[in-house]
Amino acid sequence: MNHSISYNETKYFSKFIIDYLDSDCKLNPFVSHFPKIENFSKQILDKNKHQVDRVILSNVLKSQNKHLKLSDSSNKNIDLLALDTTFTVTTGHQICLFTGPLYFIYKIISTINLCEQLTLKYSEYNFVPIFWMATEDHDLEEVSHINFFGKNIRWDTNQEGPVGRMHLEGIKSAILDLKLAIGSHKNSEKLISLFESAYLEHSNLSDATRYLINNLFGRYGIVIIDPDNKYLKKQFVSQMKTDILRNGFVDPIKKCSKDFSNHYKVQAFVRDTNFFKLSDNERVLVSGGISEEMIDGHPEMFSPNVLLRPLYQEVILPNIAYIGGSSEIAY
Repeated sequence: MNHSISYNETKYFSKFIIDYLDSDCKLNPFVSHFPKIENFSKQILDKNKHQVDRVILSNVLKSQNKHLKLSDSSNKNIDLLALDTTFTVTTGHQICLFTGPLYFIYKIISTINLCEQLTLKYSEYNFVPIFWMATEDHDLEEVSHINFFGKNIRWDTNQEGPVGRMHLEGIKSAILDLKLAIGSHKNSEKLISLFESAYLEHSNLSDATRYLINNLFGRYGIVIIDPDNKYLKKQFVSQMKTDILRNGFVDPIKKCSKDFSNHYKVQAFVRDTNFFKLSDNERVLVSGGISEEMIDGHPEMFSPNVLLRPLYQEVILPNIAYIGGSSEIAY
């Protein structure tokens, strides 16, 4: 016999999440449409008003995934993104070692499931599940270890800068540690083989993670995107200039954060400039000395922080929903 309880009864979720799921009117200033299946028709109409360069998007995805053995579903979804009737549902995460925490997997599954539900409800449109790899993140400590049945398994490296660009030297010892911890049986041997193929046969953490996710979820049509790309960032140049040259986002973000804080905990710190400057060995906050010509000529040098990353996603993707954890939704 099945028994259901409300999210509120679990005592596990924040007040913000409970109110969000209940479509509480306090959130009306912050939410265009609450996450109900019938509201996606409105979301589609809204997104159709935003111009997205689908040709560039499709071409970049084909280039980024050309060395993978993609499923027919994923290949088809990349082609479908060129059509005005195709929309994306996106999730993303830091590119954690061995996929990291369990909600890494949950978010991807939820994204795929929502696309399937939307396809049934709105058969005149196409819906593509997207996994956004946080390759530009520079918090190595967040991605370099997992806790497995009480054992901390760690990749020891002293590299700095964007984690997606990091080479994989030394990662074999972490795989051996996991192999010892996981034991010997059919499923564990299959997993270790997959991890060895991912991390020992690719040159950087970005390529290894792409291979891993594709092998786990490719049959369901997942499309994996790496935002660390010059052609994608060219679509974001206008927003870069607004923020870096004119501090044009700080006032609306501060106001939104202040209004939000009247009811809930604010998750992200507001800065005057919301971009980092990238190189292979560092990701540092932009602190002046940036010209318009530099942004026009080298947009790949700039990386949005956590507050502007969602805007970057919305500019380059025909996106109608983002699936994230409670902290992500709060910002």
